Amino acid sequence: ENDPIRDDTESSDDDYDVTPASPVPEEYQDEYTAIEAMHKCFYRRYSACPAFYVGSLIKACEAAFSSAMIEERRPVLAYIHNDKSKLANIFCSDILCSATIIEYLLKNYIVWPFDVTLEANRNMLTNIWQEMFQDQLLNDLDESKYPKLIGIKRIAQAQQGDSLVFGYQPKLLLEGYVLVRNQKISNREIVANELAIFKKECDENEQALSYYLNIQARLGRNAILRIVKYITLIDAINAFTINILLLLSESETTVEICDPDILFINTILPKLKPNQGVSLRLTPIWYCTEQDLSRLISFSNIITLSLLNFQDKELIIIYQNYFPRIESLCLWWDNEINFTLLRDLLGYLKYAVKRFEVHCPGYVCPHSIPDQCGTQFFAAYRIEYFLFDLSNFPLPPTSDCTEQLPSCFLITTVNLIKSMPNLQYFQLITNVDSISKLLDLNEWIRMTSYCPLLTKITLRLLGHMELDEEMSHNIIEIQNKLRSLPRKTHFQVIFN
Repeated sequence: ENDPIRDDTESSDDDYDVTPASPVPEEYQDEYTAIEAMHKCFYRRYSACPAFYVGSLIKACEAAFSSAMIEERRPVLAYIHNDKSKLANIFCSDILCSATIIEYLLKNYIVWPFDVTLEANRNMLTNIWQEMFQDQLLNDLDESKYPKLIGIKRIAQAQQGDSLVFGYQPKLLLEGYVLVRNQKISNREIVANELAIFKKECDENEQALSYYLNIQARLGRNAILRIVKYITLIDAINAFTINILLLLSESETTVEICDPDILFINTILPKLKPNQGVSLRLTPIWYCTEQDLSRLISFSNIITLSLLNFQDKELIIIYQNYFPRIESLCLWWDNEINFTLLRDLLGYLKYAVKRFEVHCPGYVCPHSIPDQCGTQFFAAYRIEYFLFDLSNFPLPPTSDCTEQLPSCFLITTVNLIKSMPNLQYFQLITNVDSISKLLDLNEWIRMTSYCPLLTKITLRLLGHMELDEEMSHNIIEIQNKLRSLPRKTHFQVIFN
């Protein structure tokens, strides 16, 4: 199916002479002369010719994308010819100069040709190519690699203020008689399909550019940058197209990277400066290997690490070795967690970690696990802020023993905080129904005895309720007592 398609007017391979009757090669002074000569030669040889753009390559690209209407913009197709290649004349006769391909190109592409049979012409094209693309794609002396079809699309290269600076990007589609994308031997149908694929890619790219410019005009760059602060980098790309990277790079906005795969690491991250990646979020779908992490090594400015449904405690050491500047560790679970895991994790934290967050829907009562309450804790000396967030779809505790020991959860939490001697701020977010179990004055005093630097405690309770006289009295008593201590710890209860 990959053999060239012929019609009744085409000659067979046996009687087709690949030696040109009228050679194309001449040493050209400029692109205009070269293209006009190729156009005349093609008509002599094949009695047909695509509509070649007569002018420089940069002018061809400008003409291709100059229309205000997206539907009228077209990619450029560079056809590079070498008369010494036996495949060149077969390709032109059977495919490029066929009526179906000529008609398709006329409607969908601007075709820019060049002949590199002679060294002088090849050098001319090499200079043109390097000036436009800084690319060595055409620095090829192998005659079997010709002809070449190269698609050229427009890309945004940089952002200056509210404007984009555009450039052009080449993509090799065909080399010799073989498609680059899938290594298929070319015929008319296969080449036409490949041209349609690249045209669709360019159309989608132009639509993305237009969408980005429109949304930037409506929202303004400052609003976009504020939004990006609250979402991951991949979410920002999905929301604003890949062109958002230009604005992020120009403004040096810091970003959060989530589950980066090889393609993301190799194609997206190089468009940003290494100091822009400050936060890394990993979920269970990201199968971590040290090779994966090594690809992120240039982003040495990672200071926040967020892990979802994390279980392998020893990975904490590996993450901290690769990202030694991590100051904030955020752990998220979809299910209940137990205090044993949290206690063990603290033993793996290095001195750099100052902020420790736990987000989960509930907890396993510590008394349901033998020996959990009496186990010795490791000291996490540098933690200054601890957030314990139980607001993620709050669940009742498993094996709840608060009927017998109302302060069970608070006691175990204080035991955990015991290993954070430099703690300055503790915040607990939970359901409003838990308030009666959190007003044990002695436990709050015990917490301050373990954490002499503790200056602020916040209970943030979800839901609304009318405080009875006893609860109000207990809250005020805790506030007054903690303020009277040498550290004057501030205790507040907030209802949301």
